[in-house]
Order: sequence, then structure tokens, then C-alpha cells
Amino acid sequence: MTISELFKDDSALAERIRRAFDLGSSALPLQRIGTGFKSVVLGSPSGLVFRIALNEKAQTGHRRECYILSKLQSLLPVEVPEVLGYCEASEDFPFGVMMQKKIEGPNLGSVLKQSRRIQPVAGVTGELILAIQSIKPNDLPGLTSAETPRPEETWSYAHSYLKAALTPRELCKAEDWWERYCQDLERGFVDHRFYHGDLWHAHIILDPVNETRVAGVIDWEYAGFGDPIVDFIPQMRLGHAYMTYVLEAYQAKGGEFGPDAVTWIELHYPYRELGGLCYCLETGDEREAQFCLEKFRTVLSPG
Repeated sequence: MTISELFKDDSALAERIRRAFDLGSSALPLQRIGTGFKSVVLGSPSGLVFRIALNEKAQTGHRRECYILSKLQSLLPVEVPEVLGYCEASEDFPFGVMMQKKIEGPNLGSVLKQSRRIQPVAGVTGELILAIQSIKPNDLPGLTSAETPRPEETWSYAHSYLKAALTPRELCKAEDWWERYCQDLERGFVDHRFYHGDLWHAHIILDPVNETRVAGVIDWEYAGFGDPIVDFIPQMRLGHAYMTYVLEAYQAKGGEFGPDAVTWIELHYPYRELGGLCYCLETGDEREAQFCLEKFRTVLSPG
């Protein structure tokens, strides 16, 4: 069985997971929870979650997350996944596999699909971002910076792909955005704060009883210290109104972000999707690259 075939075969993955962690029958059967361009995730009825890295970049992120999660539980007012085991690269899993305890509850995105009451959920998101930013460097001694390319490297890498994939009008719009983005980068942000790094709606778990309370946050592999805009950008996936409510709640609790915050976040939003495109190109995932390209198109031409 090839690696590609393995990652598509849940029964084969389940058997290898059982072997890797010496699990009994109580951990089985395993059901696929999700598939991304970084990992395949399976879960058990007993509340175990197994995250299987798909490439070296994901493997590096999972090792980093193991360290971060060991420190975060006492630093946040919400739950983070408990790491119950980690297996390094092996014949069964070339890039390693992590076992975590599941945080029960619906993710934020699924709740909003069923409700028009976006303001209360946006409010707890703003409060969550402020709580994450309260973590100080001394709380996470020895935490190294996440491996992220410089913006000019990302643009250079993606530009030839964009030239081949976009229409001339779309490419002109992308290049105009890039010029404005670079001008904005020059002002920088001196006050670095802790951030989650990938705080989109699927990673925020709400309380199953009270859906206006955050129960926990998952997927911390990109967490680190830097520009506080990082955790606001994914909130744009839920729209301008949602982002405005997030900022209002954040500022009402004492968060500071400066004037014209929404405009600034909107300008930085396409870079997130550009980074996702580069990740897919680097790891050879053409299918996901096409998906990221469409998202990049959408955020450049909203509406």
C-alpha cells in the first residue's frame, strides 16, 4: 500500500493507530473527522482524537504543538487538547501521529450556520483573542518562532503560479493588492503579542449547552509571538459585520488595536490565502492549491 493509498483507507489507518499506541478495543472503531492539507484526523467513540501528519511541515508543527499544549492549559480560561501520546516517524506513519483528548462541543462555524445571532458568538471570539494575547513570553520559555517565510518570499514563490492561473485583470488586481500590502507592512507593529496563528472558526469549540461560551481551542501548531493582527484575519471568513463585532468586544474588554482596524485587517486577509496556496504548492497538493487559489480570488473580489 502506498502512502497516498494509506491516507485514504480509514480501516488501515485505524489498525496502524491501534498498533502504534497499543490500544484496546475501547478506542475503536475510528471514524474520520477531517482531512486537510496538513493532516488526516480520526476520532473514537471514547473521545480520542488522532492527528496524522501528511508531510514534513505538518510533522514539525505537531512537535511544536506538543510543547505548547503542555503549557497552555493553566494559562487560558478555555480548554486546550490534552496530548495523550505522540509517535515519531515510523514505517506505519512516515510523518508521525499525535493522540489527543477530544474537546466536546460544536465548532463555531457549525453554530453560525444554524443561527443568525452572530453578535454574541463574535463577542466571545473577541474576548478569546484578548485572553490569548495575555500570555507572556515568560509563560512559554524556549518557544521558538514558527517556521514562516518572509512575505516577499511567499509572493515570489506564488507569483508564477498566479500568472498562469489568473486572468490578466485578476493578476493586475493581485499585483495592486500586493503593492498596497507591502506599503502597509512598512509601518510594522512593535507591540508583539501571543497569537494562536490559525484561529479560524473550525478551531474554536463552543460549549454544547451554552453556545455563547467558548469551551476550547484546538490546533496550536502555529502559535507564537508577533503581530496581533494574525488572529483577527481568519475572522474575516465570516464577514465584515462579524469582524466588526469581534473588534468591538475585544476593545470593550480593554484590547487595543489602533484606528481603522477593520480596513487594516481586510488588507491583510488575502495574504493568509496566499500563504495557504504556497503551502500546497510546496507539498505537491495540486487539488488543495486550486481550492486556495479560488479563496484568494474571492477575497480579492468580495461580493
